Amino acid sequence: MLPRHERLRRRKDFLACYNEGRAYAQAHLVLYVRPQSGGRRFGFVVGKKVGKAVVRNRVKRRLRAACRECLPNLSEGFDAVIVARRNAGEADYHQLLQEMQTLFRSAKVWKASAEP
Repeated sequence: MLPRHERLRRRKDFLACYNEGRAYAQAHLVLYVRPQSGGRRFGFVVGKKVGKAVVRNRVKRRLRAACRECLPNLSEGFDAVIVARRNAGEADYHQLLQEMQTLFRSAKVWKASAEP
């Protein structure tokens, strides 16, 4: 689990990301990134279109795990909301991880020193 200070928890924070941030999309995920001063926070959204509760919870667990794996390579100073698309339930962990890394690179929050 992400530490409490690295999670978006309030509706207004999610809405600020949607309204003020930039959106980046892949086949299974959409990333909304909003610059903010200091730190970084993440929120995850998996709607009912993805599937029933078991599938949605599995997708959320995979997204949180992929995000934790990306943390050492991410810069500071942004809020991010990761939204699972309808077909995200069909993707395995490695597909979601690869798409998340691509989205973070597109949003320019991936550290340049972390590039291979």
